[in-house]
Formats: sequence, structure tokens, C-alpha cells
Amino acid sequence: MELRPGSLDFSQPLAGSGPRTASTTLMFPRPVSVAVAGLSGHIVGFSGDHHFGRCEIRLETSILGNTVTVIGTFGLRDWSNDWDDAYSGTIEFVVLAELEPVDPGSMSLRMDLSIVDLELNQAVQFFRSNRFLDSATAMPDNSIFMISSKDTGVRVYIDWDPTGGLPPIGRLTGSLTVRTGTRTLTLLPINPSGSIVPHRDSNVNQALTNDTLNFMIPGPACVGTITISCQLFDQDSPDNGSSGAFTRTITFAALKPLRIYLVGVATTSPGTPAPDALALIASLTRVRKMFPQGDIELTGLTTITLDQTITGCGTSCSDAFSRLLDLLRDLRGGSGDVYFGGLPASARAPDDLQLGSSATGDRLASAFIDNSLTVAHEIAHSLGRQHAPVGGVTATNPDPNFPQYGSFPDASIGVFGFDPVTNTVFDPATVLDLMVGVAIAPESAWISPHNYRGLLSPPSEGGGVPGALTLREGRTETLFLRMTIYRDGNVKFAESFHHPAVFQGSLKCEGRFSIEFLDEDKNVLDCAPLSCACEDGGCHCWPKSIRQALPFPKESRWIIVWDIDTKIHEEQIGDPPRVRITSVTESDDGILVTWRSDPKKCWYLVHWFDEDARVWRGVAPRQQAASFLVPDRLFVRSPRLTIRILATEKISTGYAECELHLQNYVGPQITLNLIGFDPRIKEPQKSSGVVRVIAVDPAGRGFPANGAVWYSEKGSELASGDSVDLRQLAHGRHIIRVVVRAARGKPVSRSWLVERDPKGFIVHSAITDSDSQDTQDDRQHPSQSDQDQEEL
Repeated sequence: MELRPGSLDFSQPLAGSGPRTASTTLMFPRPVSVAVAGLSGHIVGFSGDHHFGRCEIRLETSILGNTVTVIGTFGLRDWSNDWDDAYSGTIEFVVLAELEPVDPGSMSLRMDLSIVDLELNQAVQFFRSNRFLDSATAMPDNSIFMISSKDTGVRVYIDWDPTGGLPPIGRLTGSLTVRTGTRTLTLLPINPSGSIVPHRDSNVNQALTNDTLNFMIPGPACVGTITISCQLFDQDSPDNGSSGAFTRTITFAALKPLRIYLVGVATTSPGTPAPDALALIASLTRVRKMFPQGDIELTGLTTITLDQTITGCGTSCSDAFSRLLDLLRDLRGGSGDVYFGGLPASARAPDDLQLGSSATGDRLASAFIDNSLTVAHEIAHSLGRQHAPVGGVTATNPDPNFPQYGSFPDASIGVFGFDPVTNTVFDPATVLDLMVGVAIAPESAWISPHNYRGLLSPPSEGGGVPGALTLREGRTETLFLRMTIYRDGNVKFAESFHHPAVFQGSLKCEGRFSIEFLDEDKNVLDCAPLSCACEDGGCHCWPKSIRQALPFPKESRWIIVWDIDTKIHEEQIGDPPRVRITSVTESDDGILVTWRSDPKKCWYLVHWFDEDARVWRGVAPRQQAASFLVPDRLFVRSPRLTIRILATEKISTGYAECELHLQNYVGPQITLNLIGFDPRIKEPQKSSGVVRVIAVDPAGRGFPANGAVWYSEKGSELASGDSVDLRQLAHGRHIIRVVVRAARGKPVSRSWLVERDPKGFIVHSAITDSDSQDTQDDRQHPSQSDQDQEEL
């Protein structure tokens, strides 16, 4: 007896006829003798306000061999009993199937065909590494653990003995059965044509993609503990028998998502607009594939303008990039998220060698977004990763612990990488780590186990930077110090705000300078070494630009700067400015806030309180004007928003808070788009075999799409989660539709016309579901009520 859940889609509003039907087919490992479908939940509603009259839901099943087709009928009318009102819904069901008993005499096992082992690879993996690495760097097979919610590649290593006297196999294929806690998936190979040429295991070349039969387990199925079972057979003559089943249990580690706040950067010289949300999200493709996170959580999006010309010279002597990182620091506020500033490609000069910049370990990164490798490189820097050294190339900020993998080239990835989305193998004999200098990094660069694990590891004892997934909880009063030390010993403070923030440590070279905080009696309260932000200059540049987040004792009244044992600067900390908000005026674009401060000549930061993250964020970089228009896009989850105005003279900071109320509040509006597909382009666009939906609100916050469900044009379920594998579709054109549960249970949906042909995959167009966000009344099975009340 087996249980299989599923769903049928009726979420496209329809009026004028009914009831409607949809169907889906489920595959079982053996012939089915009896099957019945039961209703497990449903959501129904009108597009508008109507009385709930008559609802009709029916489920029927038909059996053909090892498949069960579920046919669902759904109709909804109001009290008029006519079909004149648009209605929609979703039916959830469970199939209970009785399978034919196993008859060993009818099973034809090919004794010449066997599965030797399975390689589990989400980006990079140790597998048979003792064959090409020395004992210092080789590790056991599959020793890099699996991460929850991340697409998982399965490379199947086979052994076929053509001398066994059985019918020859020209094209070998198979299936991978995935059993999770709630459902069973049957996956097809992702190799071209779904097959490979069989061979002896001793002849396998790991560098060749089609020397193994490959599968991809979609991220949403990679949760908790699952069981996978693989079986092989002749694609042209499946009746000639199959291999024995190879079964393995996989446990996935649940880790926190990588939180990224996106900042589109416009430039004035040359004048270029900021990249839009779709372009910024698409630039994170390599981050999603290579980094050890199952999900990237988009915590927001805004735009800023860079008012300096980018004149990259291969180091951080580009004032524009330094300026951009300063702007990002202001925006980050008290958050520990990665803040990424994306520049349009049109702003880069043809001979510009610097493609990006970052503050190592400070979770601040910027790059031109047309190169997703540079984006991943700079974000990895911001999470504490250093350059992979290459012999003969002077590397700034080199990683002294990067290993030499066997006889492979310097900065090699060391073992075989794998991208299950594109079915690509990365050969350590030719592929370098993404952390080689951007100027010499080839487009084929991938990630090594050293940096893959490094993005997971906590800091070592004695200092360092927290790993990408290790962020200290709690907030402490933090001084965001901006200071310049000149060669002659002069010190100049720029306006430096202090406010509560999470730990925002850094990994920079520490020079000979340090800072002390003293109370009014000049007793030392705390001290810290000072780090030069110009790390790409090898820490030998002048003047020393200090950009550092330091714990700030509230009793501090004096600051002393030391050059080893020589005092080079002493300064008293004045009283904090007094700030008073004077007016709040609503306009079509938001709410204009004005204020006064004493003294009048201050620098200001406007923060807004992010209720979801429970953290203060900057609305915009610092300014001297005493007014600011808080944009209405920030009023996403509620008509109320709390802001604060910070004012500073050098270091001392005062503030004022107030709650804003937007009268013209319209509520959350969620938009759905395919990552990498631009709906403004009318021509068909090429796609990978896996398409991924992104759901965002007007403030750029991403909604988790784990509850998304994909359907075919017939209403049958294709996949669940934020992605669907087009390689599981037949050749030809298809309409795929995704339904995402948004706030208060409202479904948000969108459809696309896609095509699969022997040359690849094409997205032809997006199909707008104009009524998909209309209010719907829920009429649900009690067992689903708790789930349906959750907000994405």
C-alpha cells in the first residue's frame, strides 16, 4: 500500500461555464491493482464579493499499469445558481494505491549491469579523491555534507560488462525514485537525450559529464531525511531487464539562509540608471549555485546614486568604489545582512580593470552585475574569504591557508564540481577557485572545498570574522568610525554615527594604530586595533582610511589614537545633538518628514524599523538637509512605520523617533517573475533547464516560495517549491503556471509559455493573470486550516 499526495490547479478565475476539470498522473514502482483518491484540502473563492452558494468537488481515478490518473471536477456558484461569476480554487488530494505483489520470477535482472556508487554533489564534492589527490588533501567519498533546500546533483557510477552474453545496450537510462516524508518523486536523467553510452567502471572519466548518468533532486525535496533508489535499463529495449536497485538514505542539514539586501546603483558620470530588481536578482546566479546555502533570503531593495566617476585601476585606489562602500555602510544601519551594491555594465569604462570591491568580512560588496562570477567573488570577500594565491601573480589579501591540491595548478578547485542545473562538471585540472583575483579569473571558475567549507565555518580562536552562517545574536552600541590618518601623523575624523547594531566584525590587516575610549576621568573603557580599509593596496598606502565598526561604551567622553606607543591624537566627545521632528506630511509618493537639530549643522541618517527582521535600516545615505521623503514602498506589511532621525557632530549622536501612518495604504502587492527572464523583451529568451520564480513585494523583500506549486496547462502538478525542472517535460511547447500563497492566504499566480527542443529551452512569454490577486473566500478542510493561515 502506498500514499501519494498531490494537487489540482483551478486558480485561474473563470466565469460563464462549469464545472471545470483537471487531471494529473502519478507513477508507482509496480503495477497498481486498486487506487482511490481522497480530498485532503481545498481553497475556493469568487473574484469579488458574492454569497457562497453551491460548491461541487469530485475526484475520480483511473489505472493504467503502474500509473494512476486523478481527475478532479470543481465548480462554484453563488445563490443565483448561474455560472456568471468568476471563481477559482485549488484541490489537494491523497491517492491510496494497492500495488501488485512482487513476483521474483517475472523480474529480469541484468547481471551484466550494476550501479557501483552514487556521488552526491550540490556544488563540489570529494569522490574518489584518493585517486588524484595526496593523503593531505584527499577525503572520504561524499564527505561534504548535504545542505537542506539546495538542488542536489546525483551522479550514478555504473559498470557494464559487454562480454556477459546478454543483449547489448546502446543507450543506457534509468530513473531515480525519491521518497520524502510526505511524497514520492520519480526523476528522469538530466543528461542530453536522457541517456549515456554504457561502459566499464574502470573506464569512467569523472571530468566527462556523460560518463555518469546524472539526476537532480530539486531543492524543496532536499529536507530532513530522504531515501533515494536508482535503477538502470536499456532506453531502446526496456523489456530486456534492468539493474538491481541501488538505495541510499540522505540526511540534509538545515542551515540559515544567506540574507542579502540589494542596492541598485545609478551613476552620474556617466549618467546611467540603476539596475532594476530583476537584473540585480539575476546577478546572484553564481552565489545561489556555489555558496553553501539552500536559500537566499532577499531582505529588501533600494536605489542610490554614485556621484563619482569609476576609474578602476586594479586596486581599491578607485575613490568611487570606496565611496560606494561608504554609502552601503550608511544603508545597513544595525543589520547583519550582506548589503550588495549592483552597478550597471554601461557605467564601466572599456579598459576598467576593477570590476568590483568589498570590505572583507564586513558584509559589504559591490560589483558590475553583468558578471555573476565577480558578484559571487565580492560577496564571498564580504563574508571573510580571501584571495586564492596563484604563483607568479601578486595577490592582494592572499589566503595563507589555501591548500595545494595534489599536482593540480595553483588555486585549483581541487576536486570535481558539479552544477545540476546545467548538468556541468568542473574539472580541477583546468578550473580555478572563484577567489582568484577577478582580473585573472576565467569565466569557468567554480568553488573549492576550502572556500565552500570556509563560508560555513565559525571564526577560529583568537579573532577572525564570523562565518557566513555564524552571526552573533544581540545588539550592542556600535560606533561606525570614519577616520583618516595621514603620513605626517595628522588625524581627521569624519562624521561617525553610533547606534545599536549586531556584531559587524571585519578581517583586515591590522597596522600599528589603535584607538582608546575613555570616561570623563580619562579611565580607559575599551580599546581596539585600527584596520586600513585600503586592503587591496597591501596596507602600505597613505593616507590610512579607517572604516570600522567598534563597540562603543556609552560612558565614553574622550578618544585617543595611538601610533604604537605614541599618542598622535586626543579629542573630547561632545554632548549629543538634540533632534526634534517638526512636521509629517503625506504626499502621493510617501510621507515627508522635517526636523530641527541643535546645533543646526549636523549630518543626518534616516532609519526605518524593519518589523520582520527586528532591526533598524537606513532609508538612504547620510545627508545634511533637515527633511526627507519616506517612500510609500516601505509601507508594505502595515500602514504604520517607525522611523528615527540620527544626528551627529563628528562622533556624538542624538536621535528622535516617530511613528508614521500612511492614509493611502493599499496593502502588500506581490509580484512573480522568473529569475533571468525579462518580461519587457518581446523576443523569446533562452533558459537553463531549471527555471526559478522570485516573489517580491514593493520594498524588494522576497517571500519564501517553498509553498509554491507549479502546474501544467491541464492543471496537473509539475513540482513544488520555487523552481521547476523543464528537463522533466516532453519536447514541445508548454504553459507552466506557478501559484504562491501570499499574505492572508491569497494565491498569487503567473504563467509562462516555455518550449523544450533538442537544442535547449526557451521562455517565449509571460502570461498575466489579471485576477490572480483578487480577494478569495476560503472554504477549507479543517486539517488544512492552520497551514492556510500562515503567511509567506
